[in-house]
Amino acid sequence: MLAVVLPLWLAAADPVVAPADRFRTLGAESAASVLPPPAKAARKATNGPVIVWNAKTRRMDADVSRQPLSRVLPRLAKATGWRIFVEPGTETTVSTAFLDLPPRDALSRLFSDVNYALFPSTNGRSRLMVYRTAANGATRAIVATDPEDRVKEELVVRFREGTPLTPEELAKLTKGKVVGKLDALKAARLRYGDAEGADAARATLATLDGVDIEDNFRLPAPETPVGLAGSPSPPLGIKPAPPGADRIVVGLIDTGVQSLGPGYEAFLVGRESLAPGVPAPSNAGPLEHGTSMFANLMRSADAAMGPEGGTARFGVLSVDVYGGAESTTSFDVALGIQKAVEGKANVINLSLSGEADAPFLHDVISTYHNSGILFFAAAGNEPVTTPMFPAAYPEVMAVSAGSRQGEFAPYANRGPFIDIVLPGSGIVPYGGDSWLVTGTSTSTAYATGIAAATWSPELGSPANLEATMRKNFGLPSGPPAKKP
Repeated sequence: MLAVVLPLWLAAADPVVAPADRFRTLGAESAASVLPPPAKAARKATNGPVIVWNAKTRRMDADVSRQPLSRVLPRLAKATGWRIFVEPGTETTVSTAFLDLPPRDALSRLFSDVNYALFPSTNGRSRLMVYRTAANGATRAIVATDPEDRVKEELVVRFREGTPLTPEELAKLTKGKVVGKLDALKAARLRYGDAEGADAARATLATLDGVDIEDNFRLPAPETPVGLAGSPSPPLGIKPAPPGADRIVVGLIDTGVQSLGPGYEAFLVGRESLAPGVPAPSNAGPLEHGTSMFANLMRSADAAMGPEGGTARFGVLSVDVYGGAESTTSFDVALGIQKAVEGKANVINLSLSGEADAPFLHDVISTYHNSGILFFAAAGNEPVTTPMFPAAYPEVMAVSAGSRQGEFAPYANRGPFIDIVLPGSGIVPYGGDSWLVTGTSTSTAYATGIAAATWSPELGSPANLEATMRKNFGLPSGPPAKKP
């Protein structure tokens, strides 16, 4: 293991180093009995890795028992406020417990068989690079995920090449149930009766060769449209290409889509759902988020083709990943993407976002992007610079809300990962009324509509279209130099 902690004269901040006789390391089995009150409370609340950081003394307590690195790093980032980056593919199981250690000693116990480099700072956030081969390979940013985002009673298990085990065998072994499979990654979603059952299963799975364990995360509910007084919007000026013609297919990963009339319905090539037993949203209910995104996507495409209208060579495949629930999960979003690609989607619209970086979701997007599929995702509706996912992944066009002059809307994310900016408000005709929907979700639907309407053989690869979108709608400062 290579460990690097820069001293004061190189890094502008020195971790307070106490005498060696103050260092104390505990066995994992005895840690809970001597943890200070904050750590005891955290352990009880999370049933996961506990890391407590004292910013005044720059010392750390920890109680971690057989947890994957991918679960420990977000907790470390949340506790310390450090910016943490990890080399993709770096994974290990962490088991340690200690009290009142300075960073150098704390990190050596947390990362006993991987390499790391800590760059302290007095005028900004310290940086920690965790890697196997080289520090400059630590390019994946870790988000300080709130434990409440994690679906505590579930695990996502990925099967390495050549592993003879099946999801059903693992579920039986760990007393769980297979509730989803992601064929694109050879992954399965396992559900248990409660958080304690999932933690016990995690401990069992950590002893097996050939499988990797990850967490599933909830993504919050999308924006709610607001009813307006006024007349409905005029009909679309574009018409769909005839059946059988070559066309772009947009995968709309969202809630279900209600009917907006024959002009819109003609562009829908299908409605899919991850919850087949749940009825599709009806027009008797309130306007769904997916319906409003479909409407704004279509309005954007209509405008992109000009006042004369014409034949638009694209269609939209709706994939409902909410199934009537108020939220969805990273796994369901990944599964929705897979379903859209199976339905011949060339462009994916993700008008959703969350703080959790789920490696399996990133890998699904990366795999399909490398095969020529274009992704647009919402940057998030808080005026912060925090990376939001999936928008912050390098393979995704991150869309925020604002003006053509590059001024962000007051509510919009303005982080360095953002690629393009488009208006964030739209009017949707529904049920004889007009509805206002506002947010980076709408901006994303606008971007997708423009891409679907203008992508042609002359533009060539998705990379060329991405460059065109950045040229036309990017920030005045230019595209992000490098995404997290």
